[in-house]
Amino acid sequence: MGTNRVYHCSMKWIAAFLAFGMANLAVAAAPKATVEAKLNWDALHAGQQAVAAVVVHIPEGYHAQSATPSDPNYKAFTVAAAETTAVTMLAAVYPAGQDQEYPELGKLNVYTGQVIAYVPLLLASDAPVGQLNLGGTVHLQMCDDHVCFAPATLSWVIETKVVPASETAAPANGELFKGFDPRVFATSAGIGSNAPPISPVVAPAGSEIQFFGWTFHLGNGQYALAFAVAFVVGIIFNLMPCVLPVVPLKALGFYEASQHNRARCLLLGVIFSLGLLSVFAILAMLVVVQHQAWGQLFSEGWFVWSITGILVIMAIGQLGAYSVILPNSLYSYVPSHSSLLGNYLFGGFTAILSTPCTAPMFVGLLAWAGIQPVWVGVLLITNVGLGMAFPYLLLAAYPELARKIPRTGAWSELLKQFMGFLLLAVAAWFAAGRLVAGNGYFWIIFGIVAVGCVFLIGRTAMLSRTPRAIGIASGIALVLAGGVLWFTLKLTGAGHELIPWQAYTAETFASASRGGQVVMLEFTANWCANCKELESRVFTDPKAAEAVRRLGVTPIRADLTTEDAAGWPKLQMINASGGIPLTVIYSGKLAEPIQLSSIYTTANLINALEKAKGSK
Repeated sequence: MGTNRVYHCSMKWIAAFLAFGMANLAVAAAPKATVEAKLNWDALHAGQQAVAAVVVHIPEGYHAQSATPSDPNYKAFTVAAAETTAVTMLAAVYPAGQDQEYPELGKLNVYTGQVIAYVPLLLASDAPVGQLNLGGTVHLQMCDDHVCFAPATLSWVIETKVVPASETAAPANGELFKGFDPRVFATSAGIGSNAPPISPVVAPAGSEIQFFGWTFHLGNGQYALAFAVAFVVGIIFNLMPCVLPVVPLKALGFYEASQHNRARCLLLGVIFSLGLLSVFAILAMLVVVQHQAWGQLFSEGWFVWSITGILVIMAIGQLGAYSVILPNSLYSYVPSHSSLLGNYLFGGFTAILSTPCTAPMFVGLLAWAGIQPVWVGVLLITNVGLGMAFPYLLLAAYPELARKIPRTGAWSELLKQFMGFLLLAVAAWFAAGRLVAGNGYFWIIFGIVAVGCVFLIGRTAMLSRTPRAIGIASGIALVLAGGVLWFTLKLTGAGHELIPWQAYTAETFASASRGGQVVMLEFTANWCANCKELESRVFTDPKAAEAVRRLGVTPIRADLTTEDAAGWPKLQMINASGGIPLTVIYSGKLAEPIQLSSIYTTANLINALEKAKGSK
């Protein structure tokens, strides 16, 4: 019996030992996840906002509990960051988990494959120049289809540097940050200071679309609505001042082609539309994949001068100079409205001219495209191009719609020459906007338009002495020249000084935000026609200036005219796809900043300022 007792006792100890060993083997056999971390800038400036992407790779065949596990007994996926006196780390932004059913584990909310969590961070305004190391940990619990393993801790490190304001910092690792919503920065009342971390947030669920002050929410899954809005926005693009001067020229070209062959006219319309769509597809790749801001190319000197040169050449051609200075043999090599190549190039150029402008609702669409899968975002922006091409397709299919436009003879030449003056005015807008500080360059534009209007009246009087013809020409000249004069006076007169704007720098914005007052940040550029229209109508309005003074608002203007403008990083943090005009209003009383995009009214601005102040 004693022997048996010893035997059974020994067996129990052996079983316990084996169980303990198997448990340790299970722990030892737990899969190894890997982690890497990258920053969205190649260098940092004091007072800047930035984001770290912490990328965890879950081995195939395993999963990790999500940031919101379905069972509280499991360890949640968390990312922690070490805070320093120079850097404030806000709460991590986690992706939504996937609900999965496992026969032996039940229903779990999990992560699989590559998991990207974002850690927003704020540099102190006095952060010292030099090497800066950021780091932290990832806590996670992994499982297979049958069993969950002990929680694990991984470490992540980012080596970067703080550079002086005189040195440039460029966006980096854009593909990793396409799912980050910069609006999370606004949920901290202490933007620009060492504020406590904000509450955890999840990936954005959609975007706000604005149309003349009316706002609606566009959810992530509302693809049909998004593409319908994009098509309408494309049609509206043709009414923007950047594009409007070329519309009559193209309508005239289609009408002329239809007199010879209606089928060829339709073919030319299709080719023109393909050229337009090609450029929009390229722009979509730059915006969605490369994370360039919409219109950012017009801040590049080489691009502006290239477009200016093309416009001048087109204008000279419309004025009839080529028939004097070019031999006839060269015309076989010059793309024209009647050739396939000419229509393709003209379509592409028309699309390029649209980029300094943003039609109503377009900024919200860009934000929506930026949080979608890449292929959805690219197709959406390309669909804007399809909408823009639609009126030209109609003109090609039904050229009689343009029958009121004179197609031959002296009147046709007069129309072309008058359009040539308008093209020269657009060229002056792009060129002088980089050469002349402030808004004084609009007097150059007015001078060109005024000369064109005098030419229109004088040439009409030479072609027809009837009061009706001269009256029509004089009316067109009065409306056009008078409108440009009013616009110029609004932008250069005393009204443009009613609001005491401060020039944007990261330090200026951080300092203003730290005080807790309302901050109004306007993004503008000399090449942005809609920005200038907004400034002439809203920001020169005494009612808007009075509201800024009464509510104690700090107005800051970020001028994005050049490629090295200080406001570009800030714009891309708010909306990686860009798009201006954009006015953002910050306040500690707001859950998130108020964005007023594209075209809005003085009443919209005042309402937003009063809401931010808490007086409404």
